[in-house]
Amino acid sequence: MPILFVRPDWGDLAMLYASHWTGLGVEEAKKRGYSLIDLYGEDATKEKIFSTIEAQHPEVAIMAGHGNPTTYTAQEEEIVLKACENDEVMSGTISHFLSCSVGQTLLPSIIEKKGICTIGYMVDFEFIVDTNYPVESDPYAEPFRDVTLTIITKILDGAKLKDVWDAGIAKCNEWIQKLWGRPETDWAEVISCLEHDRDGLIALGDKEAYVLPPRAVFPGKLTPQAGIGLGLLLLLLKGYGPTLAF
Repeated sequence: MPILFVRPDWGDLAMLYASHWTGLGVEEAKKRGYSLIDLYGEDATKEKIFSTIEAQHPEVAIMAGHGNPTTYTAQEEEIVLKACENDEVMSGTISHFLSCSVGQTLLPSIIEKKGICTIGYMVDFEFIVDTNYPVESDPYAEPFRDVTLTIITKILDGAKLKDVWDAGIAKCNEWIQKLWGRPETDWAEVISCLEHDRDGLIALGDKEAYVLPPRAVFPGKLTPQAGIGLGLLLLLLKGYGPTLAF
């Protein structure tokens, strides 16, 4: 079964960062030998997302989009998932929502609909950007990129839910420690956002669930299987000014 990436991108600043970060996840999945479906930009629609999940049953789905406590949206903020309405499509998955406040209602609803487990945020996922830099080299966004990519790669490497959650928390703490004591007020704001995101990270469902990775075959031998968890990463972003929130 493939890994599904949903990466809306239509000029929205927060989505520009989200699509880039999850695009790095695409590259990590390729390195590990996964079969991929990448719904990027205009392909990131409700119709294509639902048809792909229902037909392909992806083991891992990494999805970016704006959202709120009850709702996930994709390209141009088209509503895709609403709690207690159509979120049963997520049954049988492990989901990770990098999202504004979806941990309040949508994620518990997905678990009630037989989602295996989920990780996301009870609060808005906030991050800092400096538009004077290209997205890929923005130093203010780098800590938040690293947190996102850490969660993705831990899922791809077969970590159980608790370990994925621990890795996200640890990466936040690593950056907070690294930036602590810098005199510039901008970095104090970065630290504040990291603390806010860290304290809002929540994991629900089966803490022991994981996905097995592809078996890499080489001439004359097989590599050991690296563990990998069934993962669905749903990233919802909401942007405002130089400080953005998913």
